[in-house]
Amino acid sequence: MKIVADANIVDVSALYETHGDLALLSGRALSPADVREADALIVRSVTRVDARLLQGSKVRFVATATSGTDHLDLAYLRAAGIAVADAAGSNANAVVEYVLASLAQLILTKELDLEGQHVAIIGFGHVGRRLYERLSRLSIPCVLCDPFVAAQQSNLRFCSLDEALRAPIISLHTPFTTTGAHPTFHMLNAHRLSALKPGTVLINAARGEVIDNAALSQRLRQDSGLITVLDCWENEPSISAGLLSQVRLGTPHIAGYSVEAKRSASERNYQAFLRHFELQDTRSSDVQGAAQTLLMLAKLDETDPQRLLAHVLSKACDVMCIDAQLRAGQGEPDAALFDAIRKKISQRREFSHYALDLNAWHAEQKKPVLLEQLRALGFSVRA
Repeated sequence: MKIVADANIVDVSALYETHGDLALLSGRALSPADVREADALIVRSVTRVDARLLQGSKVRFVATATSGTDHLDLAYLRAAGIAVADAAGSNANAVVEYVLASLAQLILTKELDLEGQHVAIIGFGHVGRRLYERLSRLSIPCVLCDPFVAAQQSNLRFCSLDEALRAPIISLHTPFTTTGAHPTFHMLNAHRLSALKPGTVLINAARGEVIDNAALSQRLRQDSGLITVLDCWENEPSISAGLLSQVRLGTPHIAGYSVEAKRSASERNYQAFLRHFELQDTRSSDVQGAAQTLLMLAKLDETDPQRLLAHVLSKACDVMCIDAQLRAGQGEPDAALFDAIRKKISQRREFSHYALDLNAWHAEQKKPVLLEQLRALGFSVRA
């Protein structure tokens, strides 16, 4: 068997090398010649998998180490009888933690106070549902918008898109779709963007095309009071340097980029591969990772629990640092810059990986409600 895989997929050698001839290549540069003799193809979102790539090849199984599948021509793959596996939900926790860390950064810069605020979660799939659970643990009210889930008569209350867009904090978690009853392409168009109240926090950790980026840039030129956090962009990785200069926080599609998420995605793809080819797991040991890291928290002149929590979250996931790396790139951001930053942060860990040492904090700071919130977010706490 011949297996072609993106070289940047975590654990790819350990998982597949005993099952055949494994070729590890650049996912961005895969050509029809690279896959012509392959039986299986393992990719990320940087590879467009369609007839142009696979026509005339021996490929019978394609797996993507991503939740989204808009880089796959699913209609063509079905028609060609090629099995498809994805990693839906594997990065949900990482995306949620990115959103929380972004809110934490805005709290630390005094651009946001969560007291009395609520969050609109638009899209209630793997990520939206997990974000709702986390915010609920922090006693932050949410409104939910997802017409597909709402139609299933969920026991939760759902609202319209226009109602959701009146919230002070909006977090987008929809897939990218262009057809159907509720397409998400340019779901936030010029009209809807213009209706957002000044001071609204808008976070896009879904897909770039969900927001009309040109219209967003125009809105930001007219009103800099809109606080925008973008992890996803139209035309990425060749994104608009002008829009990057206008948003409050900008990152190169890394919200779901964590060691835990990547390992989970690789494992899901591998299990699907084994089932499809009726193979046995040949690993001699577990490829999963390591013990917790002790995160030392410095002494702080701070007593507000909200800001203390924000300090911890920004320490565990420093969105501002990633933003600075993207802005420091020369000229127009491109694939090379995206990949360089992703490589730099390839060891990002989720909250559950950290044990917090709060011994430097005084007793008044270590209130039971804060410790309970930290544990609810997945941290181990040593107080």
